[in-house]
Amino acid sequence: MSSRFIDFLLGYESSEKSFQESRVAKTEKKFTDMLIGSGSNSAALLIKNPLSRFLGNLSHSIVCASTKAYGTLFLVFGVLTLLINFANYYFGNPEVSPAFSLTVGAIFAALSIPLLLVDIPFADVFQKWSFTNMLIFEVLCVKHVRGREKKPQSSLIIPIFIGAVIAAACFFFSPQLVLVILLAVIFISLALSSPEFSYMITLLLLPVLPLFSHSGTALVILLMLTAVSFVSKVILGKRLYHFEQYDCVIIFFMLFVLVSGIFNKGLESFESSLVMLALTLMYFLTSNIIVNRRLADNAINIVIFSSVPTAIYAIIYYFLSPAHPEWLDPMFSDTISSRAEGTFGNPNIYAVFLITAIVFSVGFAFAQSRKKFRGFYIIALILNTGALVLTWTRGAWLAVLLGGIAFLIIKSIKTPKLLLIPLLSLPVLITLIPADITERFMSIFNTADSSIASRLSIWRSAIAMLSEHLFIGVGVGEGAFSEEFAKYAEDSVTAPHSHNLFLEIGCEIGIFALALFLILLLIRVRHRASYTLYVHGSSVISVCSVAGVALFVLLSFGMTDYIWYSSAMYVLFWFVFGLGSAALRIARKEYDEATDAADNGSTAAASANITISG
Repeated sequence: MSSRFIDFLLGYESSEKSFQESRVAKTEKKFTDMLIGSGSNSAALLIKNPLSRFLGNLSHSIVCASTKAYGTLFLVFGVLTLLINFANYYFGNPEVSPAFSLTVGAIFAALSIPLLLVDIPFADVFQKWSFTNMLIFEVLCVKHVRGREKKPQSSLIIPIFIGAVIAAACFFFSPQLVLVILLAVIFISLALSSPEFSYMITLLLLPVLPLFSHSGTALVILLMLTAVSFVSKVILGKRLYHFEQYDCVIIFFMLFVLVSGIFNKGLESFESSLVMLALTLMYFLTSNIIVNRRLADNAINIVIFSSVPTAIYAIIYYFLSPAHPEWLDPMFSDTISSRAEGTFGNPNIYAVFLITAIVFSVGFAFAQSRKKFRGFYIIALILNTGALVLTWTRGAWLAVLLGGIAFLIIKSIKTPKLLLIPLLSLPVLITLIPADITERFMSIFNTADSSIASRLSIWRSAIAMLSEHLFIGVGVGEGAFSEEFAKYAEDSVTAPHSHNLFLEIGCEIGIFALALFLILLLIRVRHRASYTLYVHGSSVISVCSVAGVALFVLLSFGMTDYIWYSSAMYVLFWFVFGLGSAALRIARKEYDEATDAADNGSTAAASANITISG
């Protein structure tokens, strides 16, 4: 029996081979062969499309124009903005203060002076400085400018005209709006030239977007833009799309999301299902955009980097802000006066982001050999751990503890002595942990705690609701769940969700969607177990480890809370899942390349020996 289970666990490669030979995979291959490639009709239409030509030329102009051209544009814009606003104030409408517009004009006019003194491509300025080159071109993946493209545009008529047009626009519209539109146009052109750029920016903005209204819509726009850019590159034969077992299962999962959205609770549920479908694109993008260690490291480092200012803000705001009684448990009202929310407005949602950043920081701190980078990861770990403690989210604490055990088990396979660290340090740590934290953590097992009692009640009600809406659930989104939950709630308890990821999937989308999600997790376990040999000697061994532990930690937290409640954290989950898929594929590719190189070397040596002996 155990041998059959092991054979099943290690059977991912054989099932993948069967899948690639299946009718579904063959149909997908025929479809992509017809649409994709530099010589296909779709590629020809894309190249000839006026919009794509315009955006391509715009992107080329942005990076290839000389710094003198930018200086001219800034000077014209700055001077005209100053003149127009002075004239409007003194001769037009003196009641409207032009202070902001004058400040913007003065700043751009001042910035133009150093730019006018240099006549090299604008991109070259950033490529020659090691820091900006690393940040813009290596980390954010803006495409480098090389060879013939480095010749700067010498005509200054166009930048003079553009500067004048922008200055005139600022007279009729607010300068903020005009600048935002210009930045959006530049961002779109860069994103369409490099899907990796908008992908990395999306990761960077994950903890920032919740500060603004309609953050889910903004995420959808970013992901759709990245998807359009990536698909266009695939059609042109400049990128590859890898169709795997995961894709098939997730597509069926998305189909049930759509069905639940259509047939439940009207337009609100349908709109929520469409948003959920768009956000799920993060898996497909991550799995296919991350094709080497550099991109994988970049993505993880961006998440860690973005967590640092968020943690600093959360810690400071925790001590300076007034209490938030909506997040406090009456049982701990004497010891807990507030809970850290970060930029998410909810301590439990913030905890999802923190536990992911903590796992990434720990994994890369162990893997990093350079002291200054290891120091950054340790600082990030300390800040994020401090912020996590201040969220007072017990489920997240437990998940991190389980993740630490999993990480030590992984590391101890290679270095068994590591197991001595927790055994020796645990007694000391227990004495150092404040009593309030210990009491809060141990209350997980206390059913008298109001929060625990409420969760147990919600779980019972959610199970009852699921039993009567097995096939397509009650509808997608908080509104659909809350409306239906009121019919099953004990003692009139209200809840926006079930406080459990698996229960929520079943309740909102149905039992078939929950089964597909569990199958997806089973495939990941088989994939990781089967690829142990390839991971062991690969350059992405650390990425595979942190992606696996991060997924385990997120799912552990998902047992006590609904970690998909925030659109940003839903995207983060699929990023972690896609990162694991990409890392395993990279490990297999590196193994195959090393094996082919060794085989070719042996063949060459054998041929040489035969020739010599002859």
